[in-house]
Amino acid sequence: MSCLGGLRAKLGSAWKAGVALAALVVVAGAPNATYAQGKKAELKVGFIAALSGPGMSWGMGMLGGLELAAEDVNKAGGVVVGDTTYTIKVIAYDDKYAGPPAAQAAQRLVSQDEVKVIFGPLGSVSMLAIADTTESNKVLVLSNSYTMKALSKDKPYTFRLTPTTAENSDPMVAFIAKDLPDAKTVAIISPNDESGKEVQSHSEPAYQKYGLKVISKEFYERGTQDFVPVLTRIMAQNPAILDLDGSTPVDSGVIMKQARQIGFKGKFVKVGGPGVADSIKIAGPAAEDLYYYSPWNPEEPKTKALTDRFEAKYKIPMNGLGIFFYEGAHMLFATMKQTKSVDTDVLRKALESQKEYMGLQGRYVWGGAKAYGINHQWIAPFFVGQVRKGAEVMRTKIEP
Repeated sequence: MSCLGGLRAKLGSAWKAGVALAALVVVAGAPNATYAQGKKAELKVGFIAALSGPGMSWGMGMLGGLELAAEDVNKAGGVVVGDTTYTIKVIAYDDKYAGPPAAQAAQRLVSQDEVKVIFGPLGSVSMLAIADTTESNKVLVLSNSYTMKALSKDKPYTFRLTPTTAENSDPMVAFIAKDLPDAKTVAIISPNDESGKEVQSHSEPAYQKYGLKVISKEFYERGTQDFVPVLTRIMAQNPAILDLDGSTPVDSGVIMKQARQIGFKGKFVKVGGPGVADSIKIAGPAAEDLYYYSPWNPEEPKTKALTDRFEAKYKIPMNGLGIFFYEGAHMLFATMKQTKSVDTDVLRKALESQKEYMGLQGRYVWGGAKAYGINHQWIAPFFVGQVRKGAEVMRTKIEP
């Protein structure tokens, strides 16, 4: 296992070279309190996500958001609870976007690192893999996953920071249908796993609701590099729109490039998952006119200041998922200060009763009772963006 300090020193060249990072990465830090001298202590915060491979852009965005928030709080004096001042530290593990490594990471965070809060993981498979460990040990989880199974009354310690396609598909598709009145047919291409199937289950009804017929649904195995066979089947149906659904930024770029190479003339849409900057780098002109979900306006001054800070520290672009973990971490640390507690039962109840949180992006609220049976889903503002002349242009903002 290698320390994340060494990882950061290598990230710039690793990113440019496209080299996968080490399989398991550990960041110094964790959530239980390790008492130092008298009134000072470390508040250990765990983190699990893909820090190598195709999901690296998402995972590093999440980790950077968390670490920058922790940096802010530590510079401001830490978290004061009673007569103890806590300095926040982070322990991060790379799950390679897979369930077994995520489960191993959760077990290690709980049993060895003794954390009581975990941010992440990234993806539905990993989220389901850690749930038994975290719930049974009353570990507060602030996650990113799209599966409906992530949240329920049976999982009182699990919350989700990232809005899913269950929350975003309807308003986004409504905008696209109005903006493209002549488009009547859609094909959807998704990863063949829990995440991909979940995203597709939300986007398909939204298209149907607004008068667009889904004429083709395809799944591919993660790790696929040649999408031509599946794209050829899709093009035989002649869809007006090809929705990239929950594909990673890297896969989305490859799909768009290959689709244009074999003659696709329609519009691209990406309802699930942010990261269009990475997709544009890969697809080039093929990404032109792509409609996509964006959790932020990258040109808004406060957001740009955050992304500039991220890039200066990590030497890579900040993925949009990072904003939820920056905002979510600040929200949790503020809740600790307000409740004067780091106990997960106290924090859980405080989050459930929180009316709203005003963050960098605006107003966030907890919802989800109708869909999940429990208000553990963060509802956030978001944007519908479009690629124009190779740049990200925000077309509209949708408020919770």
